[in-house]
Amino acid sequence: MAANEENADAVDGSEGETKSVKARKRKVKETLSSLNMTVGEHFDPPVIAVLGSGGGLRAMIGFLGTISKLAELNLLGAVTYIAGISGSTWCISSLYSESDWSDFSRMEGLEIELCEQIKSENERDWTEPWKKMKEKFLGNSFSLTDFWAYTFVFSVINVINEGKLSSHQKMCEDGKVPYPIYSAVAQDKIHEHDSEVWFEFTPHRSGFPSNKCYVKTEHLGCLFKEGLLLEEQPEHDLIYLQGLWGSAPGADWMMLFVRKTYKKLKEIITGAKDGTVSFFSRTWTRIKSWYTGKKEEVPSDPIFLVLGAVQEKSWSEYLQDVYMNAKVIKNLTSCLAHWKWGTLNNFLYKCKDKIPEGSHLFGTKQISLVDAGLEINTPYPLVLPPYRKVDLILSFDFSQGDPFETLKKTAEYCEEHKIPFPNTEESYEYPPTKSCYVFEGDGKEIPDVMHFPLFNTQTCGDAEKIKTLIKTYATRVHSYDDSMMKKLLDIAKKNVENSLDQMKYKIKQCVWRSNQE
Repeated sequence: MAANEENADAVDGSEGETKSVKARKRKVKETLSSLNMTVGEHFDPPVIAVLGSGGGLRAMIGFLGTISKLAELNLLGAVTYIAGISGSTWCISSLYSESDWSDFSRMEGLEIELCEQIKSENERDWTEPWKKMKEKFLGNSFSLTDFWAYTFVFSVINVINEGKLSSHQKMCEDGKVPYPIYSAVAQDKIHEHDSEVWFEFTPHRSGFPSNKCYVKTEHLGCLFKEGLLLEEQPEHDLIYLQGLWGSAPGADWMMLFVRKTYKKLKEIITGAKDGTVSFFSRTWTRIKSWYTGKKEEVPSDPIFLVLGAVQEKSWSEYLQDVYMNAKVIKNLTSCLAHWKWGTLNNFLYKCKDKIPEGSHLFGTKQISLVDAGLEINTPYPLVLPPYRKVDLILSFDFSQGDPFETLKKTAEYCEEHKIPFPNTEESYEYPPTKSCYVFEGDGKEIPDVMHFPLFNTQTCGDAEKIKTLIKTYATRVHSYDDSMMKKLLDIAKKNVENSLDQMKYKIKQCVWRSNQE
């Protein structure tokens, strides 16, 4: 089986994407007609792409509010592609995992359900995440992404999404929803200004757009050599992919985790912290209970979950648990030492028919993928390939820093790789004074771009209020209560509402151009 069989016609994209986009056009035409726009019998509707930047939980909730408002205003039905990075991918993948997501009238209900699921007042049950992470680190293939997915990502979204990305194919092929594109970058290519850095995931295929080389999404991670499938592996769960797509904060958070864990272990072993019983005292109490048959009440502590000291188990089971958990810790430590993230079998290994023999991808058996926010914090490079024929881009920026940095970096990227992109230089300002900035294309090769900075004076008030919001919703803050979520959703929705007339005007302009062709 060829590794690139889904890329038989790279110019037009995969067969699955082509089928999905064709079906989606029917829905787009219906929506445009309902918006009182002229739709002829043989009309080929414009392609509109919605982008969500990274930004952790802020991006997830902000993009949720954005999508919800677009649905309410009947604009989401006109969208062909939806693409995200980091926190925005958590939002998209969560929505696409809902069977009734295609009914946009249900969007408000889904918004409430998702916010209810992740709010900080809910307790997290760590039993299942630890069990899943343990299975991974006792297997043959693991990296820090597994640890990240079952710790940090779970702590944010409070669910283990065991669904598969390929399971979203039917929903897309029916044309009921925009076609989703998720993003990552090759870890060893970051900051080399190499077009090969970008890696895309869709329900049908995943791979490197610059090489026009892809593999079926359900085969991502399988063992390939010379373009042939040698050994199948189970498709990754979405929780793993959510960890991979949103791994940018990993470096800082991981160091914090290591320091906190070291401090906690020291406290437990020495009994130094007031109110704690030493680790050795607790262990002796447990051993005594096994010998005497008396099940004594032992103070609980998270460390016993990790070490497998479960009171009901026999002594031999306990020792087996200690051994297995020691192996997990050893493998995790090895990943930390080598800073090993997002490791997957390279489907292009020795595939000389598709890539040069001297290239890095040709000779390496594994690739490492990380959060694309480390490169450009929005997925412009994945919607700009000519075969996607995007006419209008609605880019929602949830960055914590410079709200125009994604535009600057995209412009540099496009100039370096000779990709058509509008001139954006004259409109950079801080703080942003508008909820939407419009950059004109040429109506042919260069798409129109509408850029929406999350915090701006039009929606949020003066510069001091924006500073307060940035601090309140800092990326390092990974849990919100009800009031925080409601306020952020309201800001995101107001940005859309404030720009409704501009969006309708640009869509109408794109429709007019399509009618002239």
